[in-house]
Amino acid sequence: MVGNRKAAEAVLLKRIESLGPGGPTPQIYRDMFAKMDDNAFHAFMMRIKNREVRPAYLAPNKGTAPLSVQTALNVAKDMGHSFYQRIWITPSDGKRPAYLTNKAYLVLDLPYRRQAQLLEKKIRIPKHNRSIDDLTGQPSGESKGSKLSSPEVQVMAALDLPNMLIEYLKYRGGDVKGYDAMIDMIDKTGSVAMKSIEHLAGGVESTRTFSTILTCMHLQNSLR
Repeated sequence: MVGNRKAAEAVLLKRIESLGPGGPTPQIYRDMFAKMDDNAFHAFMMRIKNREVRPAYLAPNKGTAPLSVQTALNVAKDMGHSFYQRIWITPSDGKRPAYLTNKAYLVLDLPYRRQAQLLEKKIRIPKHNRSIDDLTGQPSGESKGSKLSSPEVQVMAALDLPNMLIEYLKYRGGDVKGYDAMIDMIDKTGSVAMKSIEHLAGGVESTRTFSTILTCMHLQNSLR
């Protein structure tokens, strides 16, 4: 048991270390193993085998051992595992037989979270666009509809959608003059281009409000 345990620890630590040499994770596991007796270690390994837990790798932001896709692929290859698999496709009509794809595709187990709730009871449709919060310039009351969350902003930025972000965060997010110009253009022509209303845009009210608050605190700023 002791010999098998030492070999198992060595293999696990080797794999973790190979993901990012010099990182803090191997020492975390060494400290954890040092506190385990043989029975506890055996139970831990069985939980890994049964997929109840998975060894984690910690990669602090701007750390000395950043992760990379190529390193992960190399470690997987060394372990005899391939992330790319040919996939069996079963047609939804049930009439055609299942077939195996010619190409191999990347197959991963990943956590996911929906960016917005889809429950009907949580859907909110504005009745009009006439109510605006004086402090933020954003719709309020019966004019208030959906919100743009921080994760959704990050997704848009990652997808390289700057114009969409400008529309949501500026023209629809508190720039009263720009929003009025946008609505006016839509009413008259049926569409709008942000380039065509740039000269009519102003600043976002929440920025001005924050600047005023800082000024009242005797903190000079250039937010305006």
